[in-house]
Amino acid sequence: MKFIHAADLHLDSPFLGLQNHTIPRDLWDKIRNSTFTSFERIVNDAIEQNVDFVLLVGDLFDRNDHSVHAETFLVQQLNRLNDHQIPVLISFGNHDYFSGRVNQLGYPENTYAFSNKVATTTLLLKDGQRVAISGFSFGSQWIKDPIIQDYPQASNADWNIGMLHGSLATLNSPEANYAPFNLNQLQEKGYDYWALGHIHKRQSLNPQKTINYSGNTQGRHINESGEKGYLMVEAAQHVLKPKFVATAPIIWQTIQIEFNGESVGELPETIFSHLASLNFYKLSFLKVVLDSHITIPSDILKAIFDGTFLTALQNLNTQNWQQLNCWITSIKVHQSKPVIISRLDQAYFDQAKSETFTKETLFDLAGSLKALSFINDDLNAQDTLNDIFNRSTAILQENIDHEEGDS
Repeated sequence: MKFIHAADLHLDSPFLGLQNHTIPRDLWDKIRNSTFTSFERIVNDAIEQNVDFVLLVGDLFDRNDHSVHAETFLVQQLNRLNDHQIPVLISFGNHDYFSGRVNQLGYPENTYAFSNKVATTTLLLKDGQRVAISGFSFGSQWIKDPIIQDYPQASNADWNIGMLHGSLATLNSPEANYAPFNLNQLQEKGYDYWALGHIHKRQSLNPQKTINYSGNTQGRHINESGEKGYLMVEAAQHVLKPKFVATAPIIWQTIQIEFNGESVGELPETIFSHLASLNFYKLSFLKVVLDSHITIPSDILKAIFDGTFLTALQNLNTQNWQQLNCWITSIKVHQSKPVIISRLDQAYFDQAKSETFTKETLFDLAGSLKALSFINDDLNAQDTLNDIFNRSTAILQENIDHEEGDS
C-alpha cells in the first residue's frame, strides 16, 4: 500500500511580510501561484507513482470565503485524480471550515469529504486490502472540544488510519481552539497511522514515525522556512513508513553575512556578491542578517531600521533576482556585543537588557495580538528578541551621538 499525506495547502494565501509595490510583476505571479503549483506537483506525483489514495488533512483553502479560482482549481485537480481512479479523502480545517453539507461540494465521485462529525469510511484497494480511515471537518473556526474522544477504536480492517486537523496540547502555540489532543489519546486508538494537519512544521510525534504532521505545502513567510511538500507513506512489513517529498516552488531561508566595516554605499555590493556565491538551486526568499563583531555605524543601522536600506536593496534586486534566483524580503542585524559609549554606563545598560528584553515582557506587550498564529510564531523566534534589542541599541547610540555632537 502507498498513499500521500498532505495538509495545509492554503490555496489563495496572501503571503505575509512582503512589500508588494517593490516586487517585479513576473516574480509576484510566481508568488501568487506558488500554493497552486505545489499542489499540482503533488497530484502529478500521485498519478506517476500510482498511489492507492490521497489524504488532504485540512486548510485546503486559506480562508473560508475562498475565491472561485481556488475552488475551480481544486476541482480540476480532483478530476485529474478521478481520471486515474485514485481516491481522495478530504477533511476541512479551521481556515476552510464548512457546514458539513457534503453533497453541495460538487466534487467528483473519487472524493470523500468528511462531515462535521467523526466518521469512518473504508477503502477496498486493488489488491483486496481494506483500509479504514476516520476523520472529521471543522464546522466553525474554533473547536475547543477534544474531538479525538469521538474517534473509534481500530477496526478489523487491514489498515486503520486517522485524519485529524488539530493541535497537540504540548506544542508551543496558542492552540486550545483547534481540536486539542494529546499523544496518548492518539496511541490508545490503535491506528496504524495518524495523518495530522494544522501545524505547518513537518514533524513526527512518535519514534515509529507513524504519527505525523506533514507540514504545509508552501512556506508563506520567514517562520515557515525550508523545504515544504508532502509525505509519501508506504507499507513495509505491515508498518507504514513516511518519506518527505519537496514540492514547494519557493523556499524561505535566513542568510548570515559578515559585516566588515563597509560604508552604507559599499554594503549592497557585499550582500549581492555573497548571494551570488550561494548558487540557489530553487527560488529563495531571504531574510539577510548582518552579523558583526564590531559596532555597526549608526547611519547604517538607521537605514536598516527605517526600511530605506531594504528598499534600496530591493530596487537592485529587481534587476538581478532571476540571475541570482532569490529575493530579499528583509534585512536584520546581529551584533555580538553592541556597545553603548559615553555617559551611559555599559554595566547599567547590560543590566537593563537582561531585565527588560525578555520573551515574557514581549508577550505581555503583544497582548491579544499573540492569538494570531503568525504573530505568535514570530514572537517565539529568538531573532525577534535580538532584533528589538538591536533596534533599541541603535536608537540609544544615535541619541548619545547627537548629545555628544551638541556638547
